[in-house]
Amino acid sequence: MFPMIHIFIGTKAQFIKMAPIMQKLNERGIAYNFIDSGQHASITIDLIKQFGLRPPDVYLRKKNGNIRTIPQALLWATRSLSSPLFSPKQSLKIIFNNQVGICLIHGDTLSTLISLVYAKRCGLKVAHVESGLRSYHPFDPFPEELVRLVAMRFSDILYASSEWAFNNLCKMGYQNKTINVGYNTGMDAVRFAVKQVRGKNRPKPPYVVVTIHRLETIYSRTRLKMIVTLIKRISRQQQVIFVLHEPTKQQLIKFDLLSSLSHSTSVEILPLVPYIEFVNLIAGANFIVTDGGSIQEECYYLNKPCMVMRSKTERIEGLGENVQLVEFNPIQIEFFLENYSSFKREEFKENISPSEIILDNLPPWLFGTREVAGQSKLPDVLR
Repeated sequence: MFPMIHIFIGTKAQFIKMAPIMQKLNERGIAYNFIDSGQHASITIDLIKQFGLRPPDVYLRKKNGNIRTIPQALLWATRSLSSPLFSPKQSLKIIFNNQVGICLIHGDTLSTLISLVYAKRCGLKVAHVESGLRSYHPFDPFPEELVRLVAMRFSDILYASSEWAFNNLCKMGYQNKTINVGYNTGMDAVRFAVKQVRGKNRPKPPYVVVTIHRLETIYSRTRLKMIVTLIKRISRQQQVIFVLHEPTKQQLIKFDLLSSLSHSTSVEILPLVPYIEFVNLIAGANFIVTDGGSIQEECYYLNKPCMVMRSKTERIEGLGENVQLVEFNPIQIEFFLENYSSFKREEFKENISPSEIILDNLPPWLFGTREVAGQSKLPDVLR
């Protein structure tokens, strides 16, 4: 029996970006163990259906609801980490089916940290997908920057999602375990979504899509009020489609900011829409306002003007091209609104698949073979 490939994820963004890897594994007929941490449990089933994947083999958390608040997250993380820390043999049996091998983890969430601890405590090698992103500020965003640093330090393979990310990892001294994938697997996900929605209806243009969800945004009354003011400003000229996350909705209600938007005929408030429908929605928009890093990337792949409502970002995709990081600065916000049509990037013609590159650079011992010279750039310890 060959060592097993384990894929351990748990958030919406992780499912979207790791789904293309699982699709490619299915196409190649390669077995894998699919583990869901349960951080975004209520979204998992829908995403699995959209990407045509099988259900997870293991559920770390079997409740249906998402982890939404900071106290919930801390309690869940503490409980989740107790098992691998104190009972690694039991975790190896229950989570990894007593099969050693390699565990693919992703990104910078609490699920990333939990999957890393489980895999390392159970004696598995770890490959970190979307590695090398940095904000260079330990608490902005929090805890993502700290999680990234821990994941990069203790993973055995780092799959850098861009030249910039690759250079970050080299500066940190990790060049001997880093592979430059060049692009994010989110590119494969967007391509898949675009194929699925071809010919489907969109809202009548012109319209703008707004979606906000980051904790540092929604727990700040000042920032949320700025978002609401911005939506009203845009709605005087164009229809606004406000895709509203439930935690964002609750904070808007708490700060008494939602009612002014609910009564506007130029603002359409939608609950979270399925991923493929959301890609279709932003593909038809004049521009997008978001604080989401993954949406910033999706706008980059779709070449859509994007205003990023954050003070810092760990992603460079589109910056200086179709994306502007406005840093909650009214002058920068106004500049974008007046000039958004000029925010375009050059078309790139590369017909590459980041997911394929990652699979081509998995350790050959997973498949009972030895590496062919020059075939990959794997760290020596994993050849």
